[in-house]
Amino acid sequence: MKSFRKLRSLFRRQKLDAEMTEEMRTHLDLQTAQHIAAGMNPDEARYLAQRQFGNVASIQERAREGRDWIWLAQIAQDLRYTVRSLRRSPGFSVAAILIFALGIGVSTAMFSVVHGVLLDPYPYAKSKEIWAPVVADLKSGQWMGLQVRDYLELSRLSCVSSAMTTAVGRGIKISGDPFPDVTNAVRVSGTAFQFLDVPPVLGRGIAPSDILPNGEAQPVTVLSFQFWQQRFNGDPSVIGRTIVLNDVPHAIIGIMPPRFGWYGSDSLWLPLPTTDLGVGANPILRLKPGISRETAEQQLRALYIRLVKEMPDRFPKAGFSTRLENYLDITSASGAMRTTLMLLVFAVGFLLLIACTNVANLQLARSAGRAREIAVRLAIGASRGRLIRQLLTESILLSLVAGVLGCLLSLVLIKIIVVLMPPFYVPNEARVMVNGLVLAFAFGLSTVTGVLAGLAPGLQCTRPNLNYALKEGGQGAASGERSVRTRNSLVVTAVALSVILLVGASLAIRGFAALYRHDWGFRPAGLLVLRVPLPPARYVTLGQRSTFARDLIERIKNLPGVTFAAFGSLPFNSSGSSGYQISGQPKTEGVAMSESLVSADFRATFGLTLRQGRDLTEREVTHGDAVALISEATAKLWPVGESPLGRTIELDALADASRPDNLAPVGAAKEVTVVGIVGDTLNANFRAAPPPAIYVPYTLRGLAMQQLLVRTNGAPLSLLPSIRSELRAMDKDLPLYRPITVEEIMGQQTAQPRFNMTLFGGLAIIALVLAAAGIYCVLSFSVAQRTREIGVRMALGAEHGDIQHLILRAGGRLLAIGLSNGLVISLGLMKLLQKWVPNNPMPDAFDVGAVVLTLVVAALLACWLPARRATKVNPMVALRAE
Repeated sequence: MKSFRKLRSLFRRQKLDAEMTEEMRTHLDLQTAQHIAAGMNPDEARYLAQRQFGNVASIQERAREGRDWIWLAQIAQDLRYTVRSLRRSPGFSVAAILIFALGIGVSTAMFSVVHGVLLDPYPYAKSKEIWAPVVADLKSGQWMGLQVRDYLELSRLSCVSSAMTTAVGRGIKISGDPFPDVTNAVRVSGTAFQFLDVPPVLGRGIAPSDILPNGEAQPVTVLSFQFWQQRFNGDPSVIGRTIVLNDVPHAIIGIMPPRFGWYGSDSLWLPLPTTDLGVGANPILRLKPGISRETAEQQLRALYIRLVKEMPDRFPKAGFSTRLENYLDITSASGAMRTTLMLLVFAVGFLLLIACTNVANLQLARSAGRAREIAVRLAIGASRGRLIRQLLTESILLSLVAGVLGCLLSLVLIKIIVVLMPPFYVPNEARVMVNGLVLAFAFGLSTVTGVLAGLAPGLQCTRPNLNYALKEGGQGAASGERSVRTRNSLVVTAVALSVILLVGASLAIRGFAALYRHDWGFRPAGLLVLRVPLPPARYVTLGQRSTFARDLIERIKNLPGVTFAAFGSLPFNSSGSSGYQISGQPKTEGVAMSESLVSADFRATFGLTLRQGRDLTEREVTHGDAVALISEATAKLWPVGESPLGRTIELDALADASRPDNLAPVGAAKEVTVVGIVGDTLNANFRAAPPPAIYVPYTLRGLAMQQLLVRTNGAPLSLLPSIRSELRAMDKDLPLYRPITVEEIMGQQTAQPRFNMTLFGGLAIIALVLAAAGIYCVLSFSVAQRTREIGVRMALGAEHGDIQHLILRAGGRLLAIGLSNGLVISLGLMKLLQKWVPNNPMPDAFDVGAVVLTLVVAALLACWLPARRATKVNPMVALRAE
């Protein structure tokens, strides 16, 4: 009932206030009348009655507190006053909102990325409850590959509620119009789609019934959304139609939604037969309710103790360990990408603090003009807490308005970040978007930043010297020594934080630039990589595969726009690696070198430099002579001063005829003679030293996957229709497997450092602008407050240069303190970071110099504008105004 009366009083506030005012006036009139009756004159009687009655405003506030929810009414009153106050200061309001919006927008975009990539990257049901069994070699720590038999055994454990597995995926050929193609084919157990629990767009997913009682799989397939759009133009009538995969018709039974990308967003999924228990597999599972991880790991250990007794040869001799790993921990963005995102979170936090310090400084500067207003309100009875709440209301209202703009800004920033983000560093299913959780984060962040930015000014401005503030001309009271120290401290903090971001950006830029300072060892421009998978059942012999490669090279060489064409593979995507032994030296166990199968024109096509010796000849390649080119890194395996030319190397891979997709002649020799030395090329890990590499004729081994390099004098991809025509003329059923330019491959290899450079550089630029804006605001306010002093100095003969020096010296002092503090903190953070990221570089003299120069230039510009304005002060006008 009491709450109802308080709620009702909110809607009768004006009437109740009028009644309370009338009641108090009547009481004062009665008291005054009594004093007049006692012989006092009316003025003295009224004054005594007011003193006896007390502060009317305070009594009214206490009465309202007992009558209704005064805090609710005060909030509404504060909001109305805040809106009126901010409308009177549009410049301040716009500046504060823009600064807040920038910080909140960047923070919201970064949270969206972290949430979509690290915290919740999967659309699968209860993705945080998925566990992956791990069996690792005790000696090396390397994970042991699991098999289909492991999945069947795991699914029978009493602690497991459900399980699924994916077989190790391989490319699959698609026959038919518009042309043969190759795509990812992921084989999954019959329980997979129930386990993942993502409903298809059309049709159904693979079900247990798609695995026959004898373990064979039905010829059915489920298409990814991307594959459906690309191959069938999103035709909904595709369900029930057939598609020929590896020359076998398969019925299309379902289409998955865009975000579903299990082992590839452009995949198609097939049921996994259980007839071959030794097929490599990746089982995952969910535990029954109430079963702890420790209990499940005990059952997992017991299972593998039993399996090792049944199949001892399958397990490491040194022993093994078993454990369960959370699927999210091992599959969400990891390694370099996880580290980058976490560092960006800290960087965005620094940026948000800079924004808060700038807005706090703006509010402190604005409060100088409100010193008299605040003093009057304190003098007539307003509590300090009430005034702090009023100032916090202004700050929070600004931050909430900025939060709306920040959310709009984050939509743009998210698109930019997603474009820059290396897709192969994050899960296929990850989606970065603004959803309800992100909006809630933005609201909470807006509120917190509003409090942070408004708290210091609120505490500072509600403690003025009332005697001075209430005097005529006391409007500068808030600019006392304590207020100046506070503003200067905020500027120094912003400068120090911006230095940290500038140092981080400098390291990211240096890391990216280092990739291009190195000699890559080849010419990527105009180079196209083509791969043609040959069916082992039709191309059975080494001669058939070699003849196919030779004929295809000749056809492509004759196409307009082609300057060179050769059989071969890239150093960072070679045919494979091989154990080796150099003649006259002991064999090194467990060490391999990169092996590439090439044709005679490979060096010219790829752009390698011949250091010593000669090229492979066409005759040597055609006849399969045992000759080789080696890289400079391989040449260093010989003793210093000893030439490798004419020496022999044994390659284990040359005599490996165990696989139908990798043929070697019966009784083939493993030795090849070195005839030339070519320059090193950077490997996939551009920061590592080039590994030893060897190039041998492609006719020594027949690979099922034929890889060709085509150098063009124009756009490489424009030749694809002509190349496909030549390929179909040779064999109409052969596809091209994902043609790609070398420049695109190089772009993928440099995507991570480019992502780091762009984002850290962008944050550093924003921080630099905010820090310069902070210095500008403080100095501009200082010039405005010191107008009389500057006028006096100029009246006494000070030159314009003296005034400029005075202002620049004040700004330079703030810059020097912030710069030195920022550099010390940066070096400390980088040393701490090295423990987390061992390969993280430390800033050198160039980084420090670049940061200092950049910040000094920006700060000088920020200082020069107020200094120039100070020289425009007219001494007579300034002194007359006082």
